[in-house]
Amino acid sequence: MKKTLLLVLLVMGIIYPSVAQLDNTAFDQFQPIIPEDTNALYLELNALGFTKNNEYFNKIADGFTLFGYQFNPYFSYQVGDHFKISGGVYLQKDFGNDDFNEIAPTFTVSYEFLHGRVLFGTLEGSTSHRLVEPLYDFERVLIDRLENGFQFKIEKPALFLDVWVDWQNMIYEGDNDQEEVTAGVSVNKLVHDGKVRVELPFQALVFHRGGQIDTSPLPLQTYLNSAVGGIIEKRISENTFIRSLKLEGYHIYYRDFSNSQLRTFQDGAGIYLNATVKTGIDMDIMASYWRGNEFISITGGQLYPSVSSTFKDPFNVEPDRELLILRFMHTLKITDNILVSTRIEPYYDFGNALFEFSHGFYVNYRPQFFISRLKARR
Repeated sequence: MKKTLLLVLLVMGIIYPSVAQLDNTAFDQFQPIIPEDTNALYLELNALGFTKNNEYFNKIADGFTLFGYQFNPYFSYQVGDHFKISGGVYLQKDFGNDDFNEIAPTFTVSYEFLHGRVLFGTLEGSTSHRLVEPLYDFERVLIDRLENGFQFKIEKPALFLDVWVDWQNMIYEGDNDQEEVTAGVSVNKLVHDGKVRVELPFQALVFHRGGQIDTSPLPLQTYLNSAVGGIIEKRISENTFIRSLKLEGYHIYYRDFSNSQLRTFQDGAGIYLNATVKTGIDMDIMASYWRGNEFISITGGQLYPSVSSTFKDPFNVEPDRELLILRFMHTLKITDNILVSTRIEPYYDFGNALFEFSHGFYVNYRPQFFISRLKARR
C-alpha cells in the first residue's frame, strides 16, 4: 500500500496537483437556440471519423479495435425566438463490415424558457452530460451514441444542470423482454471564480429494467451509480507553457435496488482522483487514480468495475480494483468546424501487476449551412 501511495504521489508531483475529468468537448452535441436565427433554416452535420485500439489482455475489460465513422446530417428550423425543430438521419459504419451498423432517424424539438431548455426526441447526450468516466464510458460515443427521450438543461457560467430520461428498449403486450430506461442528473455549481476556480459537481444515474405487460421471467431490476466531488483549478497565464492546473476528486457509489439480486454485489464504492495540466500546445496531461471495492457501473468505463465484461472470462470477479492511468490528449483545431483529437492512455493495474494501454485518433466535423429565412403564413 505504501508503494502504491508513493507512486501516486510521484505522478501527481510530476504533473502538479491538478485533477480533472476528461475534456470531451470536441465530441459534445449542442443545438443552441439563438434569437438572431428566428425563422432560419439550416442544413447541419455531425460527422465523426474514429479509430480506437485497446491493447488489453486482462480479465475485466476486453481488448479490441474500433475503426469507422458516424454521419448525421439534419435540417434545423427555428420557429420564433424560443422554439427549434431538427430532423435527420444517423448512420454508423465500421470498417471491415459491408453493412451499416446503425441507421436511425434523429428528431428533436427544443423549447427555451427562463434560463433553460427542454428537449424532446433525440437528446444532447453521451459526453454532453459531462459525466466522469466511472459513470460514462467514452467508448459509448463510438458504439452507442444516440439517446432518445426527454431532457432539461441549464448552461450558465455559474451553473450546469442536465436532467434526462433515455428510453432504451420499448416492449409491447406479450413480449418476452423487458423495458429498459436510464434516468440521469448532472450538476456542476461554480462557487468561486478567479485565479483559483472552485466547482462542486454531483452526478447520478438510475437504470431500470422491468414492465407489467411482458412474459419475461426476469425480476424487476434497478441500479444506481452516483458521483459527488469537488474541483479546484489554478489558472496561470495564456502566455506560459503551463496554462492551468486542476485538481478533481470524486466519491463514486453503486447500489442494487432490485427485487431479486442478480448481480454479484449489492453495493460498492470507489475513490476517483485526477490530476491535469493544460499546456500551451493544446495538450492535456492527466493522471487518474482509481480505488474501488465491489463497484459495478451502469454505463461507465470497463476498467473500473469489480466484475468482468469480457467475452472469454465473463464470470471473473475482483472485489478490489486499483488503477493508475496516464492520459496524453491533444486536440488540433483545423477550423472552427474541424477538430482532430489524439489520445494515448497507458495504465497500471496494481492488483494484477499489469501494464496495458489504449490509443485513439478522432476527427470531428460539424459544419452549418444557411439555406433560407422562411416566413410563416398567417
